[in-house]
Amino acid sequence: MRSLSAARFFAVFVLVIFIGLVTGFAPASQDVKISEKDVKKYLDAAEKAIKDGDLQKAGGFYLTIVSNFPDRGDVHLKLARIYKQLGDWGNAGEEYGKAVGSTTVPAEQAECYEGMTIAYAKAANYVKVVEVGRKAAEMNPANADVLVALATGLAKTGAITEAGEVARKALALAPNSALVHTTIGEAALADGKPAEAEPAFRKAIELDAKVAEAHAGLADILLGKKDYAGAVAEATKALDLNSQLTRAFGVRGKANNALGKPDAAYSDLAMAITVNANDPDANLAFAEVYEAQGNLGMAANYYQKAVDLNPTLSGAYLSLGGVYVKQGKLQDLGTLMEQAVQKMPDNAQVHHYLGLSLEASQQTDKALAEFSKAVELDDSLADAHYKKGRLLRIQKQVAPALVELEKAVSLQADNPDYLTELGVGYYEGQQVDKALETLAKATSLPGYDKALGWAYYGVALKDKQRFGEAAGYFQKAVDAYPNFGLAHWGLAWSSFGQIAKGCPCTPEDEALVKTLVEHAKLATQYGVNDPGLTERADILGRGEKVK
Repeated sequence: MRSLSAARFFAVFVLVIFIGLVTGFAPASQDVKISEKDVKKYLDAAEKAIKDGDLQKAGGFYLTIVSNFPDRGDVHLKLARIYKQLGDWGNAGEEYGKAVGSTTVPAEQAECYEGMTIAYAKAANYVKVVEVGRKAAEMNPANADVLVALATGLAKTGAITEAGEVARKALALAPNSALVHTTIGEAALADGKPAEAEPAFRKAIELDAKVAEAHAGLADILLGKKDYAGAVAEATKALDLNSQLTRAFGVRGKANNALGKPDAAYSDLAMAITVNANDPDANLAFAEVYEAQGNLGMAANYYQKAVDLNPTLSGAYLSLGGVYVKQGKLQDLGTLMEQAVQKMPDNAQVHHYLGLSLEASQQTDKALAEFSKAVELDDSLADAHYKKGRLLRIQKQVAPALVELEKAVSLQADNPDYLTELGVGYYEGQQVDKALETLAKATSLPGYDKALGWAYYGVALKDKQRFGEAAGYFQKAVDAYPNFGLAHWGLAWSSFGQIAKGCPCTPEDEALVKTLVEHAKLATQYGVNDPGLTERADILGRGEKVK
């Protein structure tokens, strides 16, 4: 059968030949033509096979019929039932879908919608679950299984509020159903409420320890709590109960990766993809492990597939966006976020990422608008405050820039970029003492390497006539960025400031004159024109004294 699957085609072909020899039928398969007069014989043979408990044989007959007579909705329905009993959920959903369009019998239509909903849920095709599940719930309002499948699909595709409502209806119908409590846990977990999800999963396990999905959900909770050993244990229980549960492979893979077992992690995630290559959660899990291992290229591939499989999977969009940021692929980031903002207009991170892309393409005003939207939606998004403040400072809007930069630093007090930009903002706002304090903190951070911060700290020190200290920071800025005109200018002025009136008088003074002349010239070369500095460099360069 067609999966009874394409992989089983040869076996079915041989099976049908064998049956033909026994019954007198012509050898048949999905590629063999039969006449209408043969249909009843095949139907009778299928019924006999079902009575004999041979579902494969029965399915072979039904597949032959619908391959020749695709409008036989009644046979599609019979074939769907066979697939359902065999656990071939993908094909079950497909056949129920063909049957529903060919029958006008209300009970059969209800069965088809129910079958599609449950089959697609089992196959992890959550977009399809939602597509057919609402109709199934309308036709089967007292069917707890339909409501459980629909609630799961809604939770997985981001319709969290509706998922919770449907799950509560299921609970009213079946208060002691482990599957219902599992679904309530799934809805809470999808809503970012693991504290509410965990007792629901534990209640489900208490009611029926053989519900694999409940163990998988609990494993997901434990993974989030960094109880990696516990996550592995629960995911293993889930897989012992259902070896096809891709989500459990994904959770166990991530937990094994966190435990420093990359080979076990890869094995689990490869198995998840093998079991169901089109499970968006499995692809998302694979992507997360690849990203954790630093393989950004493979991570991007799997994040993209997860998004393609489930366009409502907001986490995959954001994770893929984060990978693009790390890779410096800001044009790709913009394309992705243009899609994401249509799906998640109220997601602050989406607007933040879109702003990064727009800033990179020098669309400053649009970028500023996106950063503003991001902080409006989430005031705790430090980098959006920083980016907004930085653009405002560049536009010479110092006062509002300082508000944003101060907020960024209040959220991440030891971020070198934030502190540097705030220090520069204070200096440009003529708050030199605050600039000194902020830049002193920034430049003292371990591994600090910002030429802008060193240069502006030097400028603030120079203004306080702390020329020797200033010169050291200007030199660091020059070393880090040799074409930095401001740093050369500051180093030249700091050298001049260390020469007393009536001098140069010592070899040290002569060295300062040499530094002054050299860096005054470089300052002009790199765009900083200061006639006063040039005049002093010329005078001292000719051997005259400071007056």
